Amino acid sequence: MDLSPLAYLVAGFLLGNGMPHFIFGSAKRVFKSPFGQRSKPEVNVLWGLANFIVASGIVATEIYWKNANGLSIVFILAGFWMAVLMFGFSMERFLGRRVE
Repeated sequence: MDLSPLAYLVAGFLLGNGMPHFIFGSAKRVFKSPFGQRSKPEVNVLWGLANFIVASGIVATEIYWKNANGLSIVFILAGFWMAVLMFGFSMERFLGRRVE
């Protein structure tokens, strides 16, 4: 069974998930992370970077061991947009307040 599509989907999701954590952390804003409801900015920067590094590792490994094709990009983008949409539609829950 070829797990490449799933690996690329996960990589894309990690890229999308890392984005808000890295951005909020870089802006020195408190933001929810897996380590707490009100994680420090430094924690979010590190969590965002960890997501980027793992995603890059998945993609690099998949490309090294197999020939990536155009479908790989589709799965990376699908995972990325799933994370972005999930974050976008639940902004209030992530920030813990109403967004105006």
